[in-house]
Amino acid sequence: MYLWERTATPAWLENKEHLLAATTPGAAVISVPGRAHISLQIVCATRAQAARLIRYFQGSAKPLARNWRQEYLPSQIHAPIRVGRRLLVVSEAIPSNQPLLVIPAAGAFGTGDHATTAMCLRLLEETTRKLPPGWRLLDAGTGTGILALAARRFGASEVLGLDNDPRAIAHARQNARLNYISRAKFLAGDVLRWKPTARYELITANLFSELLIAALPIFRRALRRKGHLIVSGILREQAPSVVRALRHSQFYLEQQRRRGKWVALRCAL
Repeated sequence: MYLWERTATPAWLENKEHLLAATTPGAAVISVPGRAHISLQIVCATRAQAARLIRYFQGSAKPLARNWRQEYLPSQIHAPIRVGRRLLVVSEAIPSNQPLLVIPAAGAFGTGDHATTAMCLRLLEETTRKLPPGWRLLDAGTGTGILALAARRFGASEVLGLDNDPRAIAHARQNARLNYISRAKFLAGDVLRWKPTARYELITANLFSELLIAALPIFRRALRRKGHLIVSGILREQAPSVVRALRHSQFYLEQQRRRGKWVALRCAL
């Protein structure tokens, strides 16, 4: 394991955030707030991954000790995220009268506090309120599995999470065990090469716009008639092209949400 580091202004991080995530998918990102600058750190699985970050974004890298989590992540506990009245997403188990979903902050991208994940969670909660029993969910780009596992809390009979990063799949499976959630299957693979063998009432996809657009024919084949598709990972300036692609694939837009520079959409088939 290697730690890439650099200092940056908040404006730099806002402009480069999606590029950082694309360059190092599934990496654990640690942002340490400062005054005028932010100390940005990304944990990389390989030296090549760290070298790629240096090449694209400058900074420096160093090897990590085996106990790097204890050294770098002791304070990475996120405030609880309330999702409607049906779920509380937390970094560690706490006393609560509301159902909990524990997603440790040391996991891969997708602890629930990022705008794209938070919007997807709330759209997921709203969409599933009136679904009949037995509905199933496909989560593309599952990351920590947060959307898939939340779907099980919301009543899904079974869920399937896909991600092209094996480390993300390992985190998702670990989170399923941590939350004692069964009937949650996680597979490593390219969503563009995945061949659906079943149909789903609901699909979530928190991916970058180009990949979302390319995957729409696959989502259309995997979604049941009158099913719902929830997508995010879309920058505001990219939203019009995504909406056009959705309409071209015969999805119709039901709802659009914006949070900062990010957009989330709910569509139906």
